[in-house]
Amino acid sequence: MSTSPTLWEIESPLGAVSFRVSGQGRPLILVHGWGGSSRYWLAAPAFLPNRRLIAIDLPGCGASPAPNEPVTLESYARVVLAVADALDIDRFALAGHSLGAAVALAVADLACERVERLGLISFGFSANCYEESLVTIAGAQWQVAAAYWRPWLIWWRPWWGVTQSWRQAWWMMPPTPEILAAPMVRCSLDHSLLAQGIADLVAMDLLVAIEAAAIMGHPKLKRAAQSQLPPVLLLSGQYDPVFPPVNVRALHRCIANAQLVILPDCGHVPMVEEPSGCYQTIARFLDGENDYSS
Repeated sequence: MSTSPTLWEIESPLGAVSFRVSGQGRPLILVHGWGGSSRYWLAAPAFLPNRRLIAIDLPGCGASPAPNEPVTLESYARVVLAVADALDIDRFALAGHSLGAAVALAVADLACERVERLGLISFGFSANCYEESLVTIAGAQWQVAAAYWRPWLIWWRPWWGVTQSWRQAWWMMPPTPEILAAPMVRCSLDHSLLAQGIADLVAMDLLVAIEAAAIMGHPKLKRAAQSQLPPVLLLSGQYDPVFPPVNVRALHRCIANAQLVILPDCGHVPMVEEPSGCYQTIARFLDGENDYSS
């Protein structure tokens, strides 16, 4: 298979799901974060040439249409397993970014015997009881909002799609992309990368955006982290504003023998900001090297 990703589509428990496949070798499934898509992983083939890479567009994101059923942590996890089943992949390595890391952790909890190694990028747990209470309350509020607005947002979906190109053009007007990216990334990004990020954010279904936001603080995640897991890598940026190192270390304390790597001078999106450091760390982890924890 060529190193240039090919876009595939299958039917999953949440309907149609698209994903990009490239390379040959042992499989690595990649799951993007909130407001992202499989395109966030486009640099991966250059750094992981000996892997078969499968980068998923979660339903409601990227090229995958929004589902009619509610999005939940488990339903997203079962989408990942459906992609693996469609490709006749029994065992695989798995890495997720932010929301995708929550989904990847849920996949490992559902089917630990299928996940060889687990990479959780830019993800963490609450650092104290007060913060945990706030996250729990926020998650409940997102769930209530999703349930209340669901009929209206489903009715609005066709019009949301019609206006996508207009919204994308509006959001691409300077200096909007730079303003949106500034809190999340540590370094200046090429305009093409900013355009890609804006396009993915605009493409995300509004109802899915609300439902997915409720996933991040799901109580099942802490139980999953304390269950039997494959070898785990925690990889994050030193200046991540969403999950700062204190939150990543809180997750680290929950997972026995997890390897922790903090990339200096990096924000919330290591695979875009620091692709070399990010993917080289992942490659060493996948190859079984474990002498680089920090």
